[in-house]
Amino acid sequence: MRNYLLISCLIILLNISSNGQVTSFKIINKTSSITDNTKIASSAGNVYKTLDIINYNYLELEKVPLEIELKNLIAELYDNSRGNTTPILSSLQIKTKSDRISDLKSQVAIINHKQDSLYFMYVKDLLNYKTTTAFTFGPLRSKAFFDILYGNGGKRFRALGNAGINFGNNTGSVYSEIVNGNLGLLRVSLGSMVSSNNSDSVEIKKKEEAYQRLITYGGNTVLNFEYPLAYIHSNNNQYNFISRAIAKGTADLPAFGTTTEKWAGSAALGIDLYGDASLSNNSLRFFFNCNVNKIYGTDVFRDNLGTDLTNFIFGQCSLGLVFLENFKVSFIVATFSSEASLRNRNIVAGGQVLR
Repeated sequence: MRNYLLISCLIILLNISSNGQVTSFKIINKTSSITDNTKIASSAGNVYKTLDIINYNYLELEKVPLEIELKNLIAELYDNSRGNTTPILSSLQIKTKSDRISDLKSQVAIINHKQDSLYFMYVKDLLNYKTTTAFTFGPLRSKAFFDILYGNGGKRFRALGNAGINFGNNTGSVYSEIVNGNLGLLRVSLGSMVSSNNSDSVEIKKKEEAYQRLITYGGNTVLNFEYPLAYIHSNNNQYNFISRAIAKGTADLPAFGTTTEKWAGSAALGIDLYGDASLSNNSLRFFFNCNVNKIYGTDVFRDNLGTDLTNFIFGQCSLGLVFLENFKVSFIVATFSSEASLRNRNIVAGGQVLR
C-alpha cells in the first residue's frame, strides 16, 4: 500500500491539475476590460465597445466585398452552365473563375475563423464583467465559462488535463482525466481511476474501494457531462459561486484493477455547488463544494458498495483551501444518502497541484 501511494504521488506531480468529484478550479483574480462607459445599445441588446469587437467589425468590412464577389461569380457560372448567358465561357475562363471562387472561399473561411476567436474572447470578457450569469448559457457562453474555470485556453480538446489523489479509511485512489472538450452546450470528459485498499478482508476491501470510487468520481472509467447553471462572482473574482448540472456514466472494469470479477456500472444525474473566497493577493483561497446526485447502478455495483438498492440518492460536502495559487488540499467532511450505510462515513482527504 505504501509503495502504491508513493507511485500515486508521483503520478500527481507528473499530471499536474485537478481531481475527481471534488471540484478543482484554478480561478485567479482577474478584472474585465469592459466598463460601463463602453456600453452601447443595438438591435441585439447591449454591446460593449471593446478592442475585440472593433477588430471583429473591421474584419466584417473586409469580408463583405469578398462575399459579394463570391456570390456573383457562382451565379455567373451557374447561369452560363445553363445556357442563360452568351457567349458561353471558354474552358480557360471557367477555370480562372473557378480558381477565384476557391480562393475567395478560403479568404472568407480565414476571416470567419478570426471573427469566431475574437467573439469568443469578447464573450469571456463579458462573463468576467457581468457579476451574475444564470440560466442563460448557450453553446458559446458555456464554452467560455468552462474555459474560465478549467483554463484550457479555448482549445477544444486537451489531453491528460486532470489528475488527483485521495486518501480515506486505509484506501487510496488516483484519478486522471484522459481527454475533455466542448460538445455544444456541454463539457465532456473521459477519465480513469485506480484505487487500492490494504484491508485483509476481501469483502471489506471490495466495499471500501467501491465507496472510494463513489465519492471521488464514481468508477474506474468515467464519462462526464457538465452544463453551467450559474456563475456569480465579484469584480475581480475574489469571491465566486458556481453551479453546474452534471450527468455521468461510470464503469468498474475488472481489467482495470477492481476487486470483483464482474463488470459494474452506474449512471448519475445531479447538481454541483461550488463557492470560494480568497485573500486580495490570491495567495490563499478557501472553498466549499457540495453536490447531490441520483444514482442508478447495476446489481454488481450495489453488491460491491453494500447498499440495499441499486438506485439511491447520494451527496457530499467538502471544504478546503488553495495556497500559492497552485496547491490544493480538500476534505470531504459530510456525506448524506437515502442509503443508511453511505451516511457520515470517514473523512476523505485529497490533494492536487493545479496547472
